[in-house]
Amino acid sequence: YDHPFQWGSRRIGPDLAREGGQRSNLWHVVHFRNPALMTNGSIMPAYPWLETKELNFKTIPDRVWAASFLGAPYTRALDDSIAMAKEQAKAIADDIEKQKGPSGLEDKQVVALIAYLQRLGTDIYKTPAATDKTETAKSEPNSAGTTQK
Repeated sequence: YDHPFQWGSRRIGPDLAREGGQRSNLWHVVHFRNPALMTNGSIMPAYPWLETKELNFKTIPDRVWAASFLGAPYTRALDDSIAMAKEQAKAIADDIEKQKGPSGLEDKQVVALIAYLQRLGTDIYKTPAATDKTETAKSEPNSAGTTQK
């Protein structure tokens, strides 16, 4: 998500902390185009240019590296960030088309924003992967200071 964590003292608008997976990708496209159509009484402005403004995939590696430097747990993403972003963008754009939405969004900013929103709050309740204690024990030094094998 945000690295470093972005502190805010004023809360305006909806709480997006658990937005991920709550609505379809097409819902988000239409919401950015015309918020009041999707949410009655919405005062959110429309962002129609997100569907036409192209993504700059070339900037992704620098952003991923900076996030990693600040503590984000990226490994493979450091080397494959552009390919991973394009793959994710295509999957979202294909899903939007399957739902009878607009085509040709795989390189548009709306897809990147949807990818971000769909991720928010999705790992809140996940537990960390268990470590293999036998492997850890094999590599830890014993009381004599030597490593067990």
